[in-house]
Amino acid sequence: MRVASPLRYPGGKAALTGVLSRIRTLNGLENTAIAEPFAGGAGASLSLLFGGEAPEIHINDFDPAIHAFWHSAVHDSAAMISRLEKVPVSVEEWRRWREVYRNEDSSLIDRGFAAFYLNRCNRSGIIDSGGVIGGREQSRSWKIDARFNKVTLRKRLEQVAAERKRISVTGMDGIEFLDTIDAESTFFFIDPPYFKKGPSLYLNGLDPEYHRRLAEKLRSLSSRTWTLTYDDCAEIRELYEDWAIVRPFPLRYSARERRMGKELLIAPHRLKLPDDISVSQSGREYRTLAMA
Repeated sequence: MRVASPLRYPGGKAALTGVLSRIRTLNGLENTAIAEPFAGGAGASLSLLFGGEAPEIHINDFDPAIHAFWHSAVHDSAAMISRLEKVPVSVEEWRRWREVYRNEDSSLIDRGFAAFYLNRCNRSGIIDSGGVIGGREQSRSWKIDARFNKVTLRKRLEQVAAERKRISVTGMDGIEFLDTIDAESTFFFIDPPYFKKGPSLYLNGLDPEYHRRLAEKLRSLSSRTWTLTYDDCAEIRELYEDWAIVRPFPLRYSARERRMGKELLIAPHRLKLPDDISVSQSGREYRTLAMA
């Protein structure tokens, strides 16, 4: 699987690109747009857009810095690329961009680039609390520039810019965003922050009440086509198992620790799902059979 997003994201679902493609084909949704209410790195929708499998995508993220990145990458790409080419990759520079990121009065382009810089320089891409790769003394084997290949990142930003007419960017609350997109022409891929570890991984981690409200909202959307992914936990199963398809699948995590974990793919009963879910990631294939 070719990486499409300029961002590294904890729990990013680019590995589900193939699964989403199969779901869209099974349900005759190949010509529909894709909308991500909690976009983050937007890896899956970008991969489908670049692969010619979606006519357009809608990237939404309530986090102001992530929204600033996507807005700048799509609408001010020349400035983003210019900053990328000129910026040093050092701990001193990392400190400078961290202050820009934390300053709510920073311009949209500066805050967007700050989020991008920290995402590429921090462990596992965790912007707010990940800490710099290699440590501030740079005494470890992996250094701050380990995930900052300028040639590769420029190509990814250029690809986003080339498709700007087919990418819309918003910074709304995820639940409110669901009511702003045409239901008949859109497939929603919903990947909210994790229930258990979301608050420690994301600046805009959600509380249990928000997760409950999201479930109630999706239950009311009888005319919409969507799939939802979550960390596999009792609280999320309880919210969805009585009225939706809940299918576990394995996913390799790299945020703070490298391990194999279980997640949930959730969809309304009217949606056809493959008999098995094969998740390709880093050249490996993981499969889960349909539950009886």
